[in-house]
Amino acid sequence: MSQLNDRIPIPPKDTMNTGLSPAKQSTMLAKFGKPGALTKNCSPPAGKFKLRVKSNVDIGPFKVSGLDFAVESLRQIFAEVQQQLPEVFAQVKNDGMLCVRHRRKAPTLFSNHSFGCAIDIFFGTEAVGQGTHLTHRGNFLLFPFFNRHGWYWGAEFSGDFVDSMHFELAEETILKLPNGPL
Repeated sequence: MSQLNDRIPIPPKDTMNTGLSPAKQSTMLAKFGKPGALTKNCSPPAGKFKLRVKSNVDIGPFKVSGLDFAVESLRQIFAEVQQQLPEVFAQVKNDGMLCVRHRRKAPTLFSNHSFGCAIDIFFGTEAVGQGTHLTHRGNFLLFPFFNRHGWYWGAEFSGDFVDSMHFELAEETILKLPNGPL
């Protein structure tokens, strides 16, 4: 019997993220301003962006801190998952959402985690590392829920940047958001 933490091949790119693209740093900065310091490790949110942060919010399977819209969107996603895939809901874990820092493989750019609109999700005891062209079966089952709510799945990133545990609000979703707090 298959387990949600089984590592399976990432699906073909034309089967995921249809009509969605990764959020650009230029869009994020224009929409929310500088989220804080560009550091290697997590630093606190700052400036006007801090007004949009919701902290320690229960979204169902766990608590998160992040952008107001993203937190509410996750609450809706996991309400659907709980109804339709209760076993997935019961076993999903997260490895962080809001973390103001630079991208691990691009230190001059903010990670989209810096804006609290990205989350890392895994199953079992160990995440699938960035650059590994596999995903947990549970993430494969979750990505359609995220895509329907305007989230881009990092399994479509190329080469060493592939990140199957990473989900982020898509560029198209960010562009529709109001500039001020919700």
